[in-house]
Amino acid sequence: MPLTLETLPGKEVLADTLVPSSIWKFLCILLIIVNFKNLPLIWHVRLLNAFRFVLRSERSRTPMSPAQLFQPLITESHGSLMELDYNIHKSNSTYFQDVDIARTHLICTLFSAGIEQARRSKGQGIIAGGNQTFGVALGAVGCSFRKEINPFEQYEMWTRVLSWDRKWIYMVTHFVRKDAVKPRRFSMYPNQKNKNAGMRSVEKAEDAIIASCLSKLVFKKGRLTIPPEVMLQASGLLPPRPADLALLQTEVYNAPTKQNIAHQIFDVPFRFFEQLDLVWEAARNALLPSSEDQRDQSRDGSPDGTAAEKTDQWTWEKVEQERLRGLQMANKLAGLEGLVGEFTAEADALGKHSDLWWFLGLTY
Repeated sequence: MPLTLETLPGKEVLADTLVPSSIWKFLCILLIIVNFKNLPLIWHVRLLNAFRFVLRSERSRTPMSPAQLFQPLITESHGSLMELDYNIHKSNSTYFQDVDIARTHLICTLFSAGIEQARRSKGQGIIAGGNQTFGVALGAVGCSFRKEINPFEQYEMWTRVLSWDRKWIYMVTHFVRKDAVKPRRFSMYPNQKNKNAGMRSVEKAEDAIIASCLSKLVFKKGRLTIPPEVMLQASGLLPPRPADLALLQTEVYNAPTKQNIAHQIFDVPFRFFEQLDLVWEAARNALLPSSEDQRDQSRDGSPDGTAAEKTDQWTWEKVEQERLRGLQMANKLAGLEGLVGEFTAEADALGKHSDLWWFLGLTY
């Protein structure tokens, strides 16, 4: 006679033990699923997903133009259970993690050509620097909150370039209710679906905004500071500069003769995928239509037939006017550098508390 649950002695006790065990397993799996966004190392996975748009095989086939410089890139996300605070909505501190992801998506998408040139350039010029590692450093970030995000609510992050100066580039990220506002079209990805394009479900566009974040970043190659204007030009995002204007000057640091070993190790995966990406690019170019055909197709795919032609009419003066307008807002974040003068290091202090280990009696 086969040995089954029905023939085992004490089967009632065994069944009573298995049922609670299965329930606990189900609850644990459910908890992992609803909080997948906040599991350990998932933030790094989300960041790597944004890094992939630097690769040639992942770039849009639509040529970049100055008209796209100030256009936003929309990144979707949602609130998870572990992001809730005591008010049962998304904690304010967790907004900055989402901004990291949205900002990386914009940088790797909009500046992909410039990043490639900066990482591989070994010649003369401002993007030179030998084999030094290219990176983007965050200088400051601020956030203004307007509304709350409820548990598991979906939302969008609209991130775009706001302005830049000789050293810093400023980016703004708006947290927006999902599908509350629709762009007229997707200029970089014209084949993406955009149902109810140009429409909104709120009376005013700002009514859809949940929060607004402003970030200040700097492009680096080793210890060399790359001016934002140079990165914009290398990425094909700036119109021709008038001949009577001198090249933008910036503070430049002497590049070190030797690269830190940690940076060399960090750069190994990128170099490997670069070589793999070159092979894939060659294979795809052999199978897909030429770039000229792709450009013709992108022009014909505009909604009104003339939109693509109109958006190319961004002159240097128009870009500079928009940059100066955005710089007025960006300077408010730049002014936060003066807060270091408010550090009362040698004055009296109220006391000292422990954040977590108070129950061990280490401190209050």
